[in-house]
Order: sequence, then C-alpha cells, then structure tokens
Amino acid sequence: MKLRRGKWTFLVAALVAASGWADRLPAADLFVLHQGGRLHGTWLNRQDQPLAQYRILTEEGAVLTLDASAVRLALPQDAQDAEYQRRRERCPDTVEGHWELAEWCRQQGCKEQRESHLQRILELAPDHVAARHALGYSQVGGQWVTPDEIQQRRGYQRYAGRWRLPQEIELLEASQESEQAQRRWLAQMVRWREMLNTSAAREAYQGFESIRDPQAVRGLATLLQREAYRQVKLLYLDALERIGTPPAIEALVDRSLHDPDEEIFHACLEKIVRLQPPHVEKRYVTALKDENNVRVNRAGYALGQMQDQSVLSPLISALVTTHTIVIPRASDAYTATFAKTDGGQPAGGSPLGGTGFSSGGEPLVISRTVNNQEVLSALIRLSGGVNFGFDKRAWQYWLDNENQRMTPTVDARRGGP
Repeated sequence: MKLRRGKWTFLVAALVAASGWADRLPAADLFVLHQGGRLHGTWLNRQDQPLAQYRILTEEGAVLTLDASAVRLALPQDAQDAEYQRRRERCPDTVEGHWELAEWCRQQGCKEQRESHLQRILELAPDHVAARHALGYSQVGGQWVTPDEIQQRRGYQRYAGRWRLPQEIELLEASQESEQAQRRWLAQMVRWREMLNTSAAREAYQGFESIRDPQAVRGLATLLQREAYRQVKLLYLDALERIGTPPAIEALVDRSLHDPDEEIFHACLEKIVRLQPPHVEKRYVTALKDENNVRVNRAGYALGQMQDQSVLSPLISALVTTHTIVIPRASDAYTATFAKTDGGQPAGGSPLGGTGFSSGGEPLVISRTVNNQEVLSALIRLSGGVNFGFDKRAWQYWLDNENQRMTPTVDARRGGP
C-alpha cells in the first residue's frame, strides 16, 4: 500500500477543516484494505473511470491517496447511515439514551436499528412498557408475550411465510405432493406417446394399459385435448374408465361434449353409463343451454341413455333453441349447417357432429332457431313412447299432468267423528 501525503494533501485538509466543509460532505464510506485494515472516509473521486487510485477524505480531515490495488472493497454509505453511526457513537448506554435513538430510527424508517435499541432497553429495564409495546408484546395472564408466542399458543405454526393450523399445513403438503405426482405422470405419458411411433410401441401400449393411479387423470385429460388420432384417444379413455374417480368422470364428460370426433363421444358415453356415477346428469343438463347446437344435442342424447326422468323438464326447454353464429357472407355453410331434412335433422350430417363453416368473405352475424332432434329422441325414450314432436307447450302440459297424477292425494281432514 502506498500513502502519498504532500503539501497539497494537507492544504486541502486544512481548508476543509477550517471551512467546516467536512460536516456537509457525503456520508462516510468504508474501505476494506487488502492488508486487512479498514478505513472510514469520504470517497472524493468515485466518478473516475478507469479508477487508478482512491482519494479519500478521512474523518479527521486529511486527504489520503491510495493505489487501487491497495483496496479490496469499497462500500459507499448514504447520509442516513452515517448520521445513525454518529448518533450511535454518542448514545449513552442507558434506557433514556437508547429510547431517544430508537425514536429517531422510527422517524427515519430504520426498522432493524430501532429494534436493536428497543431490545437493549429491555435488557436494561425488562418491564419498560413503551419498549415492550413497540416490539409488539402484549400482556397475557400477567406475562409479556410476543405475537409469535400468541400464535403458537393458539396452535398455529409458521409455514411458507404465514401462520397456519397443522391441518392446513398437512393439506398444503399433500397438495404439493399431488402436484408433483401429476407432473411426473404427464411427463411419463408424453414419453409413452412418443414411443407409440417407434419400435417400442408395445411397451408404450402396456404402459397406458397399466394406468390406475388417480394422479394420472389431469395428464390424461391434457393429452386427450391435444391428441388427433382416435386409437390413441381410446387408450386414454380406457385409462380414465379404470381410474373411475370423480375427476376421471369429469374428464370423460368433458370429452363427450367437446371432442370433434363423434365416435369418441359415443365411447365416452358408453363408459359413463357403465360406471353409473352419481349426479352426472347435472353436467349434461347444464350443457342443454350451451351456445353450441352440437353440444345441446349430445347432452340430450346422453340424458336419454341414463333413464332419469327428473331431466324431462330441462329437456322440454331445450327442444327448440336459438343460436347466434358468425358465417362468411355468400357462403353455403349456412345451408349445410341449419337447413332441415323432412325428419327435422340438419341436412348434411348428424346433429351430434355437425359440419363446420367455410372461411373467407365478410362475416355475417345471424340467429337461427333449431329443432334439436336428439333432445326429442331423449324425451320420447324417457316418456315411454309419448311424442308431441317439437311442440314445447304440449310436452309441458303432458308433464304437468304426469306430475299431478304421480302426486299422492293428501286427506286434509283432521281428527275423527
């Protein structure tokens, strides 16, 4: 380390001291020297680039010049830190002294420094009420306790940055384990899907056929949405049926309504009917109000297979529905989708599948009222062969009569003769 002190250095120091400029300079910086020492002072040439040497105004008012190689680390300090250090050096080790400095720290927003002085106050005066309250203590049963201690007494534990009950922690950890298991299954099934196109296809098929873990459901649902080949979709559906949990049933219902392949719709529905899950008809009743006419008919068909007469009223409401669509102007897609045959079905395809619109031209927004053939078929089946066609009023009149006929007669008379 080289220290060069010349006449100019001491002249600057003298001028600084005489003018009181040192009191108005930036806060003291810390310099850690390679030889192990430390130096406090104001870094005068911190803007120099490249930095060949350090010019430092010491706290005593002297200006030192150090080669850059002599300084291992330079840590600038702001004015607030320097002021705190000055106040701390003058602070007497008494309750009053530490309280005064703690209050200054509070005003300056120096939380950690304030807490250190409050803790020292408690070492000097354990029952100092103001310091206790400032640190968050409360009196419980005549004892000072911290907020953490209060929470622990209530049975809470600190977990992931929050106070939680043990039961909640257990659920969170189980959820994390479940999330990890689901990701592992998805990764494994993606590998098997890639293997289906290789010489290792047999191993991949066996892998899919072995799936029975409920944690695989989310991955199977994800792959179903992305898959384009029917035979591979059927592998996924078989796995969902084997699992048979409510999430697996939900995935089957979702695909039955949304998959563009009508064969997949029927495959899903067959599995759902075999499993006979409780309350599954509610999802299809909701789908009767779908904006997509194909899904309305699929829902009607599905409800017709379930032999649940409680769905007659929503089926009647869905006999005839109105849908808003966007089609290309001057396109023949309109005729293909909504024109009716003599039997009431849309021309050009099954109401369970439908055909798409062609693209191009200026879009046209139209509304169409559609007779839903599969909804009518479901009503005929569930009513035991009754058929009022698409006359919703006639169907509702029949249902009201049936409900009255099935309602037992109640004798309102009281007591005896």
